[in-house]
Amino acid sequence: MSKHALQAAVPANRMSRLNEWLVIVLFGVVLLTPFIAQVTGFAADGANDNRVLAPFPKVNSWREIKLLPRLAENYVNDRFGLRGQLVHLNSLMRYSLGLSGARDVVVGSDGWLFYTADKILEQHTGLDIFSSAELEGWVHQMEADRDWLAKRGIGFYIVIAPDKNTIYPEKLADYPRAAVTRIDQLAARLKHSDLEFIDPREGLFRAKAAGEMVYTPGDSHWNERGAFVAYDMLMERVRQRYPSITPYSLDDYTISYGAPAASDLAYILTLDKKLVYSVERMAPKWKSHQIEQQAVTYRPGWGWRITENKNDLKDRPRLLVFGDSFTDYVLGPYMLYETFRDPVFTHNNGGTFNFNLVDEVKPDIVVVEFAERYLHLVPMKPVGFDPP
Repeated sequence: MSKHALQAAVPANRMSRLNEWLVIVLFGVVLLTPFIAQVTGFAADGANDNRVLAPFPKVNSWREIKLLPRLAENYVNDRFGLRGQLVHLNSLMRYSLGLSGARDVVVGSDGWLFYTADKILEQHTGLDIFSSAELEGWVHQMEADRDWLAKRGIGFYIVIAPDKNTIYPEKLADYPRAAVTRIDQLAARLKHSDLEFIDPREGLFRAKAAGEMVYTPGDSHWNERGAFVAYDMLMERVRQRYPSITPYSLDDYTISYGAPAASDLAYILTLDKKLVYSVERMAPKWKSHQIEQQAVTYRPGWGWRITENKNDLKDRPRLLVFGDSFTDYVLGPYMLYETFRDPVFTHNNGGTFNFNLVDEVKPDIVVVEFAERYLHLVPMKPVGFDPP
């Protein structure tokens, strides 16, 4: 090799070694960045998965040692640095392409989000409907519950909260609605029963046709306007039993527009700070009748929380609600709980009620509200039930 070539090779070798060191340093930075983000707390600003993350691995006996690798892996997978930010970025990129970054959410037309858990899509497309025996069993159990309550002078009302895809099927065009769904079957069957059944679909469709939005694009529940439709239809039926009750009307609320709405589906996608929806708000004009902060309690043998309200409506019938988030979200706090005396709320438990709680609360009215999505659950003999 000539002296000139040798001199040229020395800088080239130095550059090659420099590049190698740069690669090593860059690789180390990539490896250490998640750890640094974790220990400095920066990773805590990442997305929330809307679920309970795996806890720090813990074993209570020598037998459980074999579980330690899996527990440690679950912990690291759920909590490694920048995980939240990466999940959020993935969800944002998929949403921009009209795709969902979560298993239980579908992106429909115009960016509308739809919940898919609890067999919602199977019900919507007709893959999951009542068999004849299931339908009769559902109705028979509700009639038996009604009779048990009637022996104690308690009125019983059933309200179905339609899923968003039932009221806005055009926003879920890739999943055509079936000709007959569970809610259709139930409504047809209950025309031949004397159960007090409130099906708000017709009222919701009317409000929608009038230009009102009754569900929020980013949320799985009805909004305040949608909840009021159901409240108005329920109260029309209740007043047949208690004609002295004056339910609230739209004139009793101050209606405003533009306030951001809570959006549970955007939250599941970790996009709740990116997808903000302006919606109608209904603020009560009256001073709240509640006189104590809501108490959340539990009862032995009943896994659901119980929300107890105290108000000043001492001349009103008392209400006990077995419901779900469609009640707890809007229908209860701004409407039902301001209409009846000392109302109590707990979960509908799929239609398997706690009649020990009924005996304790001694309500005048029991309302059971089912989200349409829960109609695939089979009601069982209630807790504390004695056949009439």
